[in-house]
Amino acid sequence: MENEVLALIVSFLAMTMVVISYFVKIKKYYLLFQSLCIVFLILSYLFTAEFFAMIGLSIGLVRSLVFYYYEKKGIEAPIYLSFLISFATIVSYFIVNLGILKTAKPVDILCIIPLVMYAFIFRIRNLKIVRFTMLVPTAISILYNTLANATVFVVLSYTFELTANVVSICKYHIFNKEEKTQLKENTYEND
Repeated sequence: MENEVLALIVSFLAMTMVVISYFVKIKKYYLLFQSLCIVFLILSYLFTAEFFAMIGLSIGLVRSLVFYYYEKKGIEAPIYLSFLISFATIVSYFIVNLGILKTAKPVDILCIIPLVMYAFIFRIRNLKIVRFTMLVPTAISILYNTLANATVFVVLSYTFELTANVVSICKYHIFNKEEKTQLKENTYEND
């Protein structure tokens, strides 16, 4: 059922969801839009028959939904979940890329690092910290996809995501007058 046009359409929808995620003000909505993004990416890889990517993204979807569940309850997810999800990601990589496809390459470490980082970043409840920490795995993903000769659209998607994140940081945390006013008021209270 390979269809590059459908893959491109759902990839664009995924990119739209991830951009929206950076501009929400509540962490549970961030996780919800990230989950929707992953669903569309899974469909995209289904339409291009990229089955390892589908497995990795399925683990990512479980990760996002688990942390969404905890966020919706208003409690912090246990740290062991981040380790468990990271372990599942690494094991699936070795099973599929070493055992089944036999396509493992040293550059793939740059693919695994962001996936493990996401498992810990998504656990953080403070959306400001999430936005700032997401810069690193997104930049590593751009580097990986460039070195792995991924399609231009994939590299552009991650670049677009990184740009959206930087813009959201500027909007909410650098040029946000409300946050600066609150910070100033808190400083005076602490003096």
